Parts: sequence; C-alpha cells; structure tokens
Amino acid sequence: MRNNSTHIISQNWRSVLYTFVVVSLFLVFKEAIIEIYARWGEERYSHAPLVFLIALYFVWIKRNELSESNHYAWFGVLIALCSGVTLMVGELSAIWTIVQYSLVILCFGLAWTMLGLQIRKIAVPFLLILLVVPLPYMLDVMLSGKMQLLSSSLGVSISRMLGMSVFQDGNVIDLGIYKLQVVEACSGLNYMYPLMTIGLLMGYMYKAPFVARFTLFISTIPISVIMNSFRIAMVALFVNHSGIEAAEGFMHYFEGWIIFLVCIVLLLIEVKLLNRILNRKVTLADSFDYLEAKAASNSSQVAEINKTPIYVALAIILLTSVSTLSIHHREEVIPQRQTFESYPLQIGNWQGHRYEFQNGEKDILGLKDYFLANYNQANKKIDLYMGYTDSQRAGFVPHSPKACIPGGGWEISDTKLFPIEIDAHKRFEVTRMVISKGESKQIVYYWFHQRGRDLSNEFPMKFALLYDAININRTDGAIVRFTTNVYQSEAEADVELINFIRLNYPLFKTFIPN
Repeated sequence: MRNNSTHIISQNWRSVLYTFVVVSLFLVFKEAIIEIYARWGEERYSHAPLVFLIALYFVWIKRNELSESNHYAWFGVLIALCSGVTLMVGELSAIWTIVQYSLVILCFGLAWTMLGLQIRKIAVPFLLILLVVPLPYMLDVMLSGKMQLLSSSLGVSISRMLGMSVFQDGNVIDLGIYKLQVVEACSGLNYMYPLMTIGLLMGYMYKAPFVARFTLFISTIPISVIMNSFRIAMVALFVNHSGIEAAEGFMHYFEGWIIFLVCIVLLLIEVKLLNRILNRKVTLADSFDYLEAKAASNSSQVAEINKTPIYVALAIILLTSVSTLSIHHREEVIPQRQTFESYPLQIGNWQGHRYEFQNGEKDILGLKDYFLANYNQANKKIDLYMGYTDSQRAGFVPHSPKACIPGGGWEISDTKLFPIEIDAHKRFEVTRMVISKGESKQIVYYWFHQRGRDLSNEFPMKFALLYDAININRTDGAIVRFTTNVYQSEAEADVELINFIRLNYPLFKTFIPN
C-alpha cells in the first residue's frame, strides 16, 4: 500500500509540489486571502466562489493532456521574480490589492516553470481567478459612479421611447409622482462582473477562431450596460403603473434575475450569429467544446523536465515568504488627531452650518471621520467637505469628486490644475473643476491632504500612499473639497475660494495629521 502511494506521488510530483506551495502561500499571506473572502460577500462578487471551483475543475480535466516536459520554463522564473518583488512591495505597504494580484501571478509563474509552454492549456483558469479578485476600491467606486450615470441616462432614453414622461437629475429619475434613485447596487456592475466571467467561459469553450471568441467575451460589457438600462426603464414603467412597490423587495430582485437570464440568452443568440458569419453549419450545442476529460496518453516519450527553473522559482518564493514574515511585525502607525466634531463653524466672518450624509456614504467610502458644512457670509455661500480615513491599507481610499459629482446631475465642463498660494512659504496645486446644472454654475477645488502632503489628484496620491506606507508605515489621509456658486464671474468665485481656503488651511494640522 505504501509503495503504491509512493508511486502515485512520484508520478504526480509536480502536482503535489505545486499544491503544497500554493497552500503554503495562502497561509503566509492569509490576511490578503481573508480580504478577498470578505469582499466576495458583496453582491457583485457573489459568483466568485463558484468561478474559483470551475477554474479548478478546468485544470483537473486538462491534467492528462499535459506531457512530461517544460520547454521555455525560464520565462516562468522571470514572472515569479517580478511578481515576488511586487508581492513584497504590496506587503510592505499592506495594500491588499497589490498582494492579491501578485499572488495569482506568482502561482502562474510557478506553474509555467513546471509546464513550460503547456501553460497555454490552463491559462484560462488563471484568467478566471484574476477576474474574481476584487478590483481596488478606488477603481470599483469610480466605475460604479460612471455606470450609475450611464445606466440612468440610457434608462431615461428607453423610458421616453416607451412613451413615458420622465426627467433626469443625475442618478435620480423623476416620474412626477415618484422619484427613482439609481444607487450603487443598480449601477450594472452586478451584471457586468458575472456576465464577463460567463463570457470568458463561453469564449473558452466556443469552437471558433480567436477573433470570434474574443468578440463573444468583450460583447458582455455593452450587453450588461444596455440590459441594466432596460431594467431601469422597466422598473420606472412598473412603478408608474403599480406604485413604488415594483422597485422594492422581491420584485426588485426578481426583475434583476430575469434580466440577467436574458443577457445569457443574448450571448447564445450572438453565438448563432457568429456561426452564420463564419459559415459554420453547426447546432448551438455543437458550437461548444464541453471539455470532457480525455484518457491519459500512452506515449512512451522519455521525460524531459528541466528541474533547475523550478528550483529557482521555489527559491524566489521561499525568499519572498521569509521576507514577508518579517514584514508582518510592522504595526501600522495611526496618528493621534482631533475629530471633526470640534472643527470651528465660525471662521473669520463666515458662519457655518454642519450637516450629515443621508445614504450611508460614510460606510461606502470607508471613512473614519468626515465634515460637511455650508459657510455663509452676506449673500455668499461656500461648501466644505473633508473625508478622513486612518488607514487605506485594506483598499479604502478617498473618493474622487470626478466620480460622484456627475451622479448628482452636475456636468463637468472644465477640469485643470490650479495653483494656490497660502502664504509666502506654502504654495501647492489643486484640481479646479467648473460644473453646471441648468442655469447654475459652480467652482470646485479639491485636493488630497495626506501625511503633510498636498496632492492635486488621484495619481500622485496613490504613489505617495505606496511610498509612505513603506517608508513611514502610515496610510492615513483626507480629501478636502471647497465648492462655491458662480454669482458674477469665475474670477470672483476663485478669489472667494482662495481667501476662504487661506482661513481654513492652518486648522487642518489639528484634524488631519502631517
């Protein structure tokens, strides 16, 4: 019995070794894996566990097609080296998205060293796993905001084609009696992510040239956008005839499932159309390779496995893991600060009135603390918003106004970097936006005030975040936004904003640590 077990292990030593290394990596980087598992609880990633099992099944059914060779295995070593370095950077900064993607690519590199160019036969399972690794929060939120606005606009257009009288104000669809808000859950990402995964699976099994298979996959994006907009229009129609109950509870989810099934049917119809274009006279069922497990080859070819690249890749993984274990002892520095509760409402001649978020934005944005207030002087008004987080390591980052302002019905007509001089010793750039809604026009200044830096936009903010996470072990910071109406001219509004910022800036160090 023992000899039989030993024989099985020796025959499948690559599989055994690979499984052992991957399980060990998951244990070493368990915080990043736990973060993936936690985000799989979100509705848009609820399909992820099933997709992960499907990826494993695809590898399993391909196992007998893999021969005892690993030609061009050194490419896998290069991939392992690059992903190992990236993984250590991710661990130093504890930015889980970097760690998660690097882990998948590192496992892919190790598999390449063991299989060589045969890795092509199991490349799609790795792509499936990459698809179900949650996107960075910043990108997820920005995509969601843009998708909400796009779905709202298309939904309104479809509603009008159906003869309904509707008015759109950003993500709010006004039906007269009722108002529907296209919230994050209705952005369409809940359709797009799983439908893209299904499209990849169908493209993988579709027996057609690569162009046709890629077309099938990429078409999932416009299909999900259009069908989500159609769903919004249908909800508006049902609400208009049956009341607000049609947009809530069971009916809301039932409509969603129906539309998702329609999306899958549309993909199957697309396969039929592609078959006609390609002049392929096959049934829909015969269009797909169902990837049945094939019998093991009886080839008597002598094994040609070059083990040196495998040993080098294992050494890289071991070095990365040992380095990571030492990094784990770094406790993130969370600086002391005063909460925004005590931020002054009387600043110079300006009198402020504080208000709160109404739709759970604090939790969605992952904020530790925030400040929202209207400041008034004579007939002039300036809105101030500050959103602070004490740690951005788990992916929560300050939310860009470029994503949320259009959701309020405002159109961004101009965006540029704009210099501000606080005093003789302090000068920095902010992002200046001109936004409009109907006859109203506003000027918006925003920047990221983080760990003593004033960063004008999202990209330098991300680089500074990575540098400071490694160098000083801090990822705290805030976004600061000032907004005012354009009463006479933009130049006058600029002067008002700059003067008000000069009054506020010295206060920031108490509430947003340098």
